[in-house]
Amino acid sequence: MSASSNSPRLKSEPAVNHAARCIHFGVCGGCSMQDRPYEGQLQLKTERVQACLSVIKAIPAPRTQASPDIWFYRNKMEFSFGDVYPPQAAGPTVKLGLKPKGRWYEILDLQECFLLSQETAGLLAGVRAWAEKEKLTPYNGHKKTGFLRHLVLREAKGSGERMVVLVTSPGELPEASFLEAVRAAYPATTVLWGVNEKAADVAVSDRLRVLAGPGHITEELRFGERALRLRISPHSFFQTNTHAANHLYSLLRDWVRAEGANTVLDLYCGGGGITLSVADLCRKPVGVESNPAAVADARANAALNGSDHAEFYSGAVEILLPALLALEPQVVICDPPRAGMHAAAAAALAAGGPRTVIYVSCNPKSLARDLEILAAGYGVERLEICDLFPHTEHVETAVLLRRK
Repeated sequence: MSASSNSPRLKSEPAVNHAARCIHFGVCGGCSMQDRPYEGQLQLKTERVQACLSVIKAIPAPRTQASPDIWFYRNKMEFSFGDVYPPQAAGPTVKLGLKPKGRWYEILDLQECFLLSQETAGLLAGVRAWAEKEKLTPYNGHKKTGFLRHLVLREAKGSGERMVVLVTSPGELPEASFLEAVRAAYPATTVLWGVNEKAADVAVSDRLRVLAGPGHITEELRFGERALRLRISPHSFFQTNTHAANHLYSLLRDWVRAEGANTVLDLYCGGGGITLSVADLCRKPVGVESNPAAVADARANAALNGSDHAEFYSGAVEILLPALLALEPQVVICDPPRAGMHAAAAAALAAGGPRTVIYVSCNPKSLARDLEILAAGYGVERLEICDLFPHTEHVETAVLLRRK
């Protein structure tokens, strides 16, 4: 399924013309486009990318690739605990779910969700009941008090392994009953307890304890005859949609293979997914990432896949890039966070980068800004839009640039 730039535009299409599947649609902040047919979502995303990139000269017509799955496609979700307000004398006292659209201090008590897996709702119900039974208090973002903060789920769609991370404030956790509640509702292969000592409402732990399993899951991707296994830890970055990411990485492999590259430099490499997906195509794959934990994952993943020739460095891209360009890579791949590249890194790449640059972006606005900087040395040769986020406004874009 694909949508081209010549498809009918949606400017006259009604905002609501399709039955939303989820009972929470319109209140939950997750699936803002669920009331559009999927083909319409693709067309709208294509138009938005084209509008953002209209400031760049000579942009080729994009090809838009649909997600292989549009339901139960996500491999990670973060749910939040909240208290019931106003208080009810007979209870309940605990909510567990997502933030309502535009109301960041409230919690939507989630009864169903079609993004992660069919077992999600049952697990949320089981953990909610466990919290009530153990009389555990949810964290209150206004008062900065309470114990239960987040429930993070990660699923390896290729291998079937699953992770549960309970994030709390400092305190005592009834571990045995928590594990029992999880196992009764969800096929977790590893369970962890994370403690967040900070006031910030983020699902990040200052310290982690493994309650069951190895403390990580292993995802599997396949490119023809090549299989790639990736260790995913609680804080590892990995593309949210495994099967669509498999398509995206296959596309990048095709572009790198066509270059016959000896050295490939992967900026913002995270846990090494892109680096290792092209490692068999070159003699020297090099990944750069500012997060030391992600670099540790990348090195472990290199060992797991027998890619001992892959090198990974921890540090800010804008600082390390001049020295790395001295390695004379034939291809540089950039997959920066949503904010895009550091301006100094983009300028250094424009001035002294190789013949070919591949830019992967989850934000068309920051992509347009960075392409304007790179335009000093590069022109856009190919543009591919990959939908990794069905029913949302987000989209992934891959750009192949050539030195002028």
